[in-house]
Amino acid sequence: CMGVGMTGPPHLGTVGQVLTGVELQAAGLDVQFVIADLEPYHGGADLERVRRLAERYREFALDVGFDPKRGVLRTQEAAREVMHTAELLAPYYAPERWDDDDEEDSDGDDGEETAWSRAVRELYEDAADGSDSDGPTSEAASTHSALLHGADFLHPLYAQGYEQVVVTLGVDEHGLTPWSRRFRDAAPVEGAIAGLHTRMVSGFGNTPKMSKSVGAGVSLDTKPEVIRDRFASAGDGGDPSASPTFQAMCLASRYESGELDRLERLCAEGGGAWVDARRAYADYVVELAERWQSTK
Repeated sequence: CMGVGMTGPPHLGTVGQVLTGVELQAAGLDVQFVIADLEPYHGGADLERVRRLAERYREFALDVGFDPKRGVLRTQEAAREVMHTAELLAPYYAPERWDDDDEEDSDGDDGEETAWSRAVRELYEDAADGSDSDGPTSEAASTHSALLHGADFLHPLYAQGYEQVVVTLGVDEHGLTPWSRRFRDAAPVEGAIAGLHTRMVSGFGNTPKMSKSVGAGVSLDTKPEVIRDRFASAGDGGDPSASPTFQAMCLASRYESGELDRLERLCAEGGGAWVDARRAYADYVVELAERWQSTK
């Protein structure tokens, strides 16, 4: 079970989620990919804008290779059977009463803030300037949104006969795995829940996270020349673990492992071959951007 939020056009982290779903399908796994359209609506976004954006996400996922015959590609609004599961599990949704485990608190986060998580929090706080989600919202909408997220994860166990669900999200959302287990334990749901989390990619400009919200990432609504300039000016050869470009190659590409090994060596060497590799990857991202923009 995996999915994407819809705060706007996809960025490379979003692309990584979609391509991971494609690869998991190729490996023979049943993949449920959720386009979380009701989350921004519950937060005050315009419903018609949300619906159109969700349709664009669906078109893009299909275009880059997600096979709806071998998995489920859905929005939250369209999945009425999952809403039904949410209503049936609602009496058990009481996070304030769920037992904590020894390692993580009731929200599923580590008890002590790390230097990285603090840097990310401060970065978003500095960048906060309001949003286009200025429509009506309420505490009930927030609670229902959280309940529906839980149903997204538990529905395969509760109503579809699966024995195990693997929650596949970015590592910054790792808390949703133990949170889902606590919800399962409180409700009449049986089955195993595991987590598979992608690493966070450092952002351009020495920022701790690649994010379009703070101008440190690459959004697919960006013009081709801007995308190419961003990678050309990165100057990030030398340390692959600190290179936003190489980390993006690992997360959001169709490179095989052998090719990634080669690119890692080129990044470490930092010569002309790495410049060429960055240029080739920028061209690939431009192609993705053109595919996204064609969904308008």
